[in-house]
Amino acid sequence: MSKGAVGLTAGYWPEDVYRYLAIPGIALDDALISRPAKRHPDQPALIGYQETLTYRQLSEAIDQTMKGIHSCTEGKAARLAVAMRQPINVVKLLFGALKGRCTIMLADPARPGEDLVASIRHFGADLVLIDDPKFQTVLATLEGVPIMQFQELVAKQANIPGPKGRQDLQAPAVAFAMENGSLVYHSHRSLLAGAVSWSTFVPLKAEDLMLAVQPLSRWEGLYSVLPIFFRGGACLVADLEDPETLAAAVQSHQPCFTILPRTEARKLYDSAYRSLVRAFRDALRGLFVSTAGPFTAIGRRRLKNLLDKPALLTYGSVEAGPVLSSHPTWYLDAAVGIPLTNVDVWPLNPASGKPLEVPWEAIEFGEVGVKSPLVGIKYEPAQESEKLMQEGWLRTKIVTTMDPNGLFYIQSRVPD
Repeated sequence: MSKGAVGLTAGYWPEDVYRYLAIPGIALDDALISRPAKRHPDQPALIGYQETLTYRQLSEAIDQTMKGIHSCTEGKAARLAVAMRQPINVVKLLFGALKGRCTIMLADPARPGEDLVASIRHFGADLVLIDDPKFQTVLATLEGVPIMQFQELVAKQANIPGPKGRQDLQAPAVAFAMENGSLVYHSHRSLLAGAVSWSTFVPLKAEDLMLAVQPLSRWEGLYSVLPIFFRGGACLVADLEDPETLAAAVQSHQPCFTILPRTEARKLYDSAYRSLVRAFRDALRGLFVSTAGPFTAIGRRRLKNLLDKPALLTYGSVEAGPVLSSHPTWYLDAAVGIPLTNVDVWPLNPASGKPLEVPWEAIEFGEVGVKSPLVGIKYEPAQESEKLMQEGWLRTKIVTTMDPNGLFYIQSRVPD
């Protein structure tokens, strides 16, 4: 279904974009890596500054990583924490752990050391993987938890069988730290739902290439990688620390979209990023900018003028993935966008979080509640569920209005 699909007041929906789609009942590693590796093994999958991996090579690297994990955990379904900077290594470890039926936490390497330690301790890791010796010192207070270099893990290749039996695709599989330091868990199904929804909404095709410049521990980085894998396309992985090198890579590979938080997008106004701005002008079809609260239309127009490309706003979180977003063909500068494919939103009472009895059309404003297969399935500590979930709706803490076209406008944030 495209136009006329529901839930939006005027029934507007971008052409050729489905409002709802079924989620395949398969493992995330199978859907995003194994199947593309069988269909087009020599298609580039991951592109870094130092190496490019085809789907076949990435699949082999994931198998090698899985064997290393099983060698270290004696084939048991362990809990692995990842504090690594190299995005290609993080991708290998994420899918290797999922294929080996482990639970993995993707920690943000940019977080202060004490926060990093607290998250890993709260997660209850059996093993911590790093790829920078500096983390050995940062994580020194994690008593009783082995810390291992990623390359050391990969070198372990004992033939130890992993867990057997039917895999529960809706069980907690990947953990992320939320803004308040608590943890949210996603399953194979919720992450695959996100890959399906974002790749459909944008939309992405097999011949496209995405740019990921945020860590996979942040939703902006995760959704720059997983959706393009679902389509069998490629992803250029990098960061903003070296704008000249990134600019050269963008000019060479010509990615079509990337997602940046507003704080990171502001760097583009700095003179040190002029070459990157020029590269973005030449390559990108649009820049998605994530926002967690109110913004000005002037700022959005300024960014659009800087890049000479659409500045596409989006609201999301590690709890829910992307929720509201501009579509490349449908947006207004003052609006954050419309709900994504497979995302339903309902107005909540900002004071209590309880769902209102009337829809968006009948109210002036409301807190956005989300119900979607993209939403995380478990929170720690357990009290977080009571705070975040109200009658099946996830609280976003953003207060919005909706216009007759179904576009949402952020007015404020609900205080914590």
